[in-house]
Amino acid sequence: MLRPEIDWEICESCYPCEARKSCKTRAIVQIDVDVPVYIELGRCNGCGECVLSCCYGAIRMKNGSSAG
Repeated sequence: MLRPEIDWEICESCYPCEARKSCKTRAIVQIDVDVPVYIELGRCNGCGECVLSCCYGAIRMKNGSSAG
């Protein structure tokens, strides 16, 4: 199954994170302005909307399991 992965060399830790705002399952979590987002794979449905929404192209879909 395809799952999103954040490339931390590209991520600009935007606040608010556009990819997070676009995630319908709320799998992209941002606790505070000073804390980077993370992806809660148990909530992710693999739709890829976050990939399209990231202004910097820092999220990519990779093959992987839902455990993480």
